[in-house]
Amino acid sequence: MHYFAYGSNLNFDHLRDYVTSHGVDTDGLGAHEVAILEDHQLRSNYVSCTHGAAACNVELAEGSMVEGVVIQISPAVRDVIRAKEGWPDRYQEVVVEVLNRDRRQPLRAITYIVNPDHRLDVDMPVTPRYRRLVLEGAKAAGLSKFYQEQLARLLRATEASVKDFAGGSRTGSRQMSPSSLASPE
Repeated sequence: MHYFAYGSNLNFDHLRDYVTSHGVDTDGLGAHEVAILEDHQLRSNYVSCTHGAAACNVELAEGSMVEGVVIQISPAVRDVIRAKEGWPDRYQEVVVEVLNRDRRQPLRAITYIVNPDHRLDVDMPVTPRYRRLVLEGAKAAGLSKFYQEQLARLLRATEASVKDFAGGSRTGSRQMSPSSLASPE
């Protein structure tokens, strides 16, 4: 089966270490390549229990696209990823059609989208570690320079946890304005 990674799991070293630390053989992580999920956008509108700050999510957005990595995975690796993503409570597993970036051939893959009851209406800051995992993973995977720059703007880092921020209703899906994408760093 194929898995489309778009957040911290873009970082193949991080994903491999996570799988290993959960007693699963990394032989279950097969070939991976850059892919595009059309008509979706990347958000940081989910508060991760693990990170104590925001984590990535994808949502429908006509005309937008998310670059990521499609990875061949075994059922055992799928189980580890499900646990990591908090499936089925926090993230739902969905089947999406992604396009190989170079050949533009469609491929069906599973990915994880935040359940509506855990989704915030605003994008929130991520931890510096999470930001680094995503940006290093995007670079190592060979995502486009343009998309890497978009990631750097979206994934604002903070030393404080999201618990320190006020606001952020769990309903709706307000879009960020272009001016709010500027990184405070």
